[in-house]
Amino acid sequence: MNPPYRIPARAPSPRSLLAGLMGATALAVLASPARAADSAAAAAASPGLDDAAVSQIVVTARHRSEDSQKVPIALTVLGGALLAKTDTTGIAQVSQFVPSIQFTFFNARNANINIRGLGANVGLASDGLEPGVGFYVDQVYYDRPAAATFELADVDRIEVLRGPQGTLFGKNTTAGAISITSAAPSFKPEASLELTGGDYGLFQTKAQVSGPLIDDQLAGRLSLASSTREGTVTNLATGDKVNGYLNLTARGQLLWVPTSDLKVKLIADYSKQDANCCDLVLAGAVLPPNGKNFVRIVEGLGYTPLLDPFARKADTNSKVQARQETGGISLQTEWSLPKAVITSITAWRFWNWWPSNDSDYTPLSVLTYSQNADAQNQLSQELRIASTGVNRIDYVAGLYYFREQVDARILQQFGDAGSAFFLGAAVPSAVASGYTLTGTGSFDTTSYAAFGQATWHFTSRLSLTGGLRYTYDDKNGRFHQLASGGVPLTGALAAFAPYRLALGRSVAFSIRDGKGDVSGQANIAYQVTSDVLAYATYARGFKSGGLNLTQLPAGVSPVVAPESIDSYEVGLKTRLLDGHVTLNADGFWQEDSDYQANITDPATAKQYLSNIPKVRSRGFELDAQAQPIDGLSLYASATWDEATYISYADAPCGLEHVNQPHCDLSGRPLGGTPRWAASAGGEYSHGLALGPHEAEAYAGVDYSYRSSLYSAATDSIYSRLPALTLVNARLGLRSRDGRWDADIWAKNLFDADYFSFVGAGVGNTGALTALPGDPRTFGVTVRARY
Repeated sequence: MNPPYRIPARAPSPRSLLAGLMGATALAVLASPARAADSAAAAAASPGLDDAAVSQIVVTARHRSEDSQKVPIALTVLGGALLAKTDTTGIAQVSQFVPSIQFTFFNARNANINIRGLGANVGLASDGLEPGVGFYVDQVYYDRPAAATFELADVDRIEVLRGPQGTLFGKNTTAGAISITSAAPSFKPEASLELTGGDYGLFQTKAQVSGPLIDDQLAGRLSLASSTREGTVTNLATGDKVNGYLNLTARGQLLWVPTSDLKVKLIADYSKQDANCCDLVLAGAVLPPNGKNFVRIVEGLGYTPLLDPFARKADTNSKVQARQETGGISLQTEWSLPKAVITSITAWRFWNWWPSNDSDYTPLSVLTYSQNADAQNQLSQELRIASTGVNRIDYVAGLYYFREQVDARILQQFGDAGSAFFLGAAVPSAVASGYTLTGTGSFDTTSYAAFGQATWHFTSRLSLTGGLRYTYDDKNGRFHQLASGGVPLTGALAAFAPYRLALGRSVAFSIRDGKGDVSGQANIAYQVTSDVLAYATYARGFKSGGLNLTQLPAGVSPVVAPESIDSYEVGLKTRLLDGHVTLNADGFWQEDSDYQANITDPATAKQYLSNIPKVRSRGFELDAQAQPIDGLSLYASATWDEATYISYADAPCGLEHVNQPHCDLSGRPLGGTPRWAASAGGEYSHGLALGPHEAEAYAGVDYSYRSSLYSAATDSIYSRLPALTLVNARLGLRSRDGRWDADIWAKNLFDADYFSFVGAGVGNTGALTALPGDPRTFGVTVRARY
């Protein structure tokens, strides 16, 4: 059984392209994206012209500045220079450099991030569930997954930590953490401006200015960004281009240094995203075993569907929009003591989401309105102490408080064609027409935690690290749904009352769940030589339970059990050939009990939360970087990940088994996770003399690959996304002092056709809907720096 659509392969095969890249140098290893995470001064200069050795990467993953090659943690660092020159504006693009991350996207609210196959795989997001991958910006935790879809602006670096976290971070996570650090205020005046123009009406502006307000005491930084682009899909019903966007971002910072021992930073930010998104296309039609026939149904209603997804034509009669905004303020205080630093981080944030969807993705009146709007705010306080300097025992200890409130407004209205889609051709249209479900929900979380980690340096080479965390979460939820509208079902229509109730009914309930648990880790590290570090880690992760705030199928609990994970990892970090090459490798084995997942029932277009008894993720990761000659930097990363449902006997069924009450997915792969993923690329620059000015020409290429995966938790064959290869390239000219830069670029250079998402349409009629990925795009970027 195969999907009814075919995706042509236009890009080079991963084998041939990787062979070409590796053959470009006598070294069989390439350079990591972490190459770009130099200091601010080094990032401003042209990389690789003065010293062909791979630069040392300084990270703060353990709340102290350390060489990343000396930190016994599986992590990847992306520097601001790399993000800028590759026009990486969001977390979705970061996954092209860090193959352990997979980012699946339906719309901003329903964004899923997983690391090593765990976290949030596929499905619609839920207000009642915490993400498994922690997302931090300037040490502040962002709880809503949609926050990861906003544009990145003026970023110093991104650190990706893999595996359970909790003994170093304020919030505990089971799969890993993504930590973004913004460029800090400077006491030296500086400014930059970046302008980008491209096809599909792309216009992007980034600007920042920083400098002293009071000499040596007060500095400020203002960062602004905007971007707009028209969509790549045409709506036949309106003639409009859809799936375009308008993004605005602003961030202001004040750094006050009244004494050499005290630093206070105030950060305020605001981002807005207005997108006519996300309109899906019809990818094909199949005949499910329930007897429904999508083509026959819609043709009987006077509509002939276009089943050519890469014609990039949608056909919807309802407004489609995805508007959201987020912002907040944080106060960060650092007080330096003789052998430690005390840090306080107080933060308040909000997120608002206003969508409008045509969930049937046809010009028919199946669902005339479908909306799930959210308003969220959160307050957090972290207080920690960390040792500084050289010690026999290094430590971090802290307390954490988190409070969140989410209010949801839900509206779903059925049209004249609703009966044919959801209830069957024999059911009169009047049964569904006008029937309306109006709901409100609220979700409150209060979390308290104490955490600590200590590293005992037995010798100059051998160290042992242990960490513990206790977390208590108290969660309250309320849900109310009112069913109304539609003609009275009297007379001959009375027999169809149960059919109408199958669409949804009035319901109201309140639930509460509170639980505490202990998590932690143990790590042993041995510095074999000055250039080789070996380590082994065991970690126990914990994620509190969730709440189901929706009308639930019979037998589904409103309370989702907590999730726990046991993670085992061994790793090796090496520097080779006098620092010209770094090569890191790790192997991992993770077993997750009561894995929390989002389940979508396409028959009613509703989603709910459920526990999967046991899943496992095991595999290995390679990360290499090299600078074989001046001006040439190369990187490569690869992940092999076998993420599997170990025990899932009562799973929901895919479209091909829709008549069965349950399906056994034990032994099947987790949705949203490829078995193989890899990235590779590099940049070569060569000096030029332009009169009295020194400049350099450069060319760069970035390649990413992932094997096939399923975009639905059911592992339906109709949700299978084929293997994907993407290649981006750039060619430019810049000054050697970093004052100016201009390049032309292309993304998806070989114009590969692919889907970001594909799945069964509403009503299980046999329709398959999909979100096409961007075609080949190109543009020009110019930068100036003072």
